Amino acid sequence: MSRILVCVVVLLLAAECSAQSFCFLSASSYYEQVYCELQARGEARGLPPFYQFKRNDETIQATLLRRPAARIGIDLPTPKKTEVTLPEVATLPSRSVQTKTSQSATSLPATLSTETSSAGCYLKENIIDCGDSRFQLVGNRLNHRLEQDALTSSNRMDLPSFNGNAQEQQAVNLYLSRAYGQYIDRMHAIGLAGATLSYSKFVFLFYDLQEKGLDFSQRFETMYNFLKKDKASMGVSEALNPDASLSLDDCAPLPQSFWVCQKAGRNFVFAAQH
Repeated sequence: MSRILVCVVVLLLAAECSAQSFCFLSASSYYEQVYCELQARGEARGLPPFYQFKRNDETIQATLLRRPAARIGIDLPTPKKTEVTLPEVATLPSRSVQTKTSQSATSLPATLSTETSSAGCYLKENIIDCGDSRFQLVGNRLNHRLEQDALTSSNRMDLPSFNGNAQEQQAVNLYLSRAYGQYIDRMHAIGLAGATLSYSKFVFLFYDLQEKGLDFSQRFETMYNFLKKDKASMGVSEALNPDASLSLDDCAPLPQSFWVCQKAGRNFVFAAQH
């Protein structure tokens, strides 16, 4: 094999590895998460590349996944033939994302936390200043900057379970705000605050899993376990890329000492300075 051909093969393999890195960070539905789990377990043989898989509708995705998923005992509910209209979530008028089941918007709530207010706060560059507390924009972190047990089995996502009625909007909003705060906190703990799901996508996944009769908190625990394994072996960039047009109107406070903002499809996490 010539030296040039060897180089080409190495570059192609590197590109494939790069495309497959942190697959779960790009998964925005249950079937996409199953694809990532199959890939992580070495059971994705015969499946199309992830970017092609995402372009298919749920029926085709389920068909592609059914046989490899059955081999390792992954539950794969059949997608429903009729669409279900999801209840609306309290939103910021300027922030929206299309939901799976309707054309209505599901966006970042004006206040995710009932314990924190945005009154008296302002955003300047990479800081949200609330007078007696300040929040710094945070991104991904290299492994040597993490707590010693961050990537071990003892570090869990531990999202609370939802035991209420998914049609009771107030109960759902309260649950999702608390669960999302926990999610952001645990992603920051493993150095992936720069690659978090927006609140809109988090809500989407909640209803997607509810519709399929699956456990939302357990699914996120599975995702977290695979992310920790990926993080232990893959590098990340610590570069911060703020959006100059970001304003406090794009942001909301969280219970766990964070603010989160979403703008133009990107998520930004601000952590309390101690």
